[in-house]
Amino acid sequence: MKKKFTTVAEVAQEIGVNHLALRLLDYLDQYHPDLALDYDFIMERADYAAEVRDKLERSGDPHGASEECNRMLMADLEFSEHEIIFDIIDSYYSELESGKGYRWVREIAVELRPQLKSIFQQYPTDNPEFTAEVAYDQMVKKLKKKIKKLLQKRDELPF
Repeated sequence: MKKKFTTVAEVAQEIGVNHLALRLLDYLDQYHPDLALDYDFIMERADYAAEVRDKLERSGDPHGASEECNRMLMADLEFSEHEIIFDIIDSYYSELESGKGYRWVREIAVELRPQLKSIFQQYPTDNPEFTAEVAYDQMVKKLKKKIKKLLQKRDELPF
């Protein structure tokens, strides 16, 4: 039966001293909050990365073991929709030094993400080179426009 958690602190407590799982949890909390409460995902990913690392260390490649472990731990997590949304919202408020803190911006980013999914789906975000493409800039422009509308609708826009 899958364990259910409501806070990252609960997940961290359950993880205990597994440093790979804790490192992944920290990363997920910051860049993929939708995955940060998925204990099974975190533990499976950390366990697999540890197995790969241990196998390569036994074969005499400690440097390669560390690199491959990190690659396995963070596989397919390079692109963060949350980070882009967070940065756009944060940029609106940081210009005015409005006092809106990290936690508030993060909560708004998490709330708005489902309403922005259709924009992300129009682009090849699974391509590791995507952020260097012109299409990435086009996507960010669309996101800024939509986020501005959503914040105005919520009466949360500072201008």
